[in-house]
Parts: sequence; structure tokens; C-alpha cells
Amino acid sequence: MLSGGQRQRVAIARAIITNPDFIVADEPVSMLDASIRVEILTILKEIQQRHKMAFMYITHDISTAKYFSDYILIMYAGQFAEYGPFRDVVKNPLHPYAQSLIEAIPDPDPSNRLRERKVAPGEPPNLANPPPGCRFHPRCPFAMDICKKQEPPVVEARPGVFVKCWLYVKKMINLKEIQTQSILTLT
Repeated sequence: MLSGGQRQRVAIARAIITNPDFIVADEPVSMLDASIRVEILTILKEIQQRHKMAFMYITHDISTAKYFSDYILIMYAGQFAEYGPFRDVVKNPLHPYAQSLIEAIPDPDPSNRLRERKVAPGEPPNLANPPPGCRFHPRCPFAMDICKKQEPPVVEARPGVFVKCWLYVKKMINLKEIQTQSILTLT
């Protein structure tokens, strides 16, 4: 007989009663209306700060994560895509999936209602039989041959921002070649 917001408050109380150091919050506000979402996120943030608890906030809704997260890890089809400080990743996403995910965040500005949003073409892969190489390559506008064959390594594309994408591996290799050539020229 409890409302969604009341049930969520009970779940929060049950989670913190043992004073844990770490809480996994999996879609904690997904089934709540907008006004209750803000209340629950505010409660979680207060608990986090007051009790010095670490939270893993799992969500598909990046617009709610911005109220709660210092760092963000974006995953696609169960694999790492991009990680870094929340503001850095959201303001300037590097991985093509992160870019399309950020682009899909609804903007309440009425002037944007007629603006077309870029959406990744196709459908997510079947995880029982994922594609070889990068899992995003069938939907990626920048896919190269290597993306279809080999899974990319994780690289630090900017200080503190890590991405798993051949676009940035290639840039890092080119940058190292340029630096090596410069050193050879100087010696």
C-alpha cells in the first residue's frame, strides 16, 4: 500500500541501516515521477555526504546521474566505452556511443522541440552472440576495418578520461610517432 516514493525511501533505509561503505543503486529512480526523483536523489546525495558512503549509481538516464555522480562510466553491450569525471565526459564525449547517448538526453528548452537528434542507427547487438571486435561497430558512423576484427584497448585520451575506441588508439599512435620524429630531429 506504499507509493513508489515511499517504497524507495524504505529501500534506502534498509540499505543504510548497517552503515555500509559502499551501496549499489541500480536504477533507483527509474519508476518514479520527476518530482519524486529529485527528492530521492537529494536524499541519496545527503546520505552519501553525511555518512561518507560510496555509491555506484547504475542508470540509463544520464540526466539524473548529473545530480549524483562525480565520475561516469559509460558501457555499451556490457563493455567499457568511456570513463572519466562526469562533467568532462558529458561536455565532450569521445566514444561514438557516448556521443549518441549524450545527444539523446532530453532538453527542456522549447526551441529544441523541432531539432533533430542524432541517433545511432540499427539495433543493439544480441549479447548471446555479440559481434567481433568493437561491439558498437555495426552502429558506429566512424567504424573502420579494425573495429570489425579486434576489440580496442582502453586508452587515456585526455587526462583522466579513458576511452575504448580505435579512433583514439590511432590518434595516440600518430601522436607518439610525431613525438618520436621530433626527438629524432632534435638529436
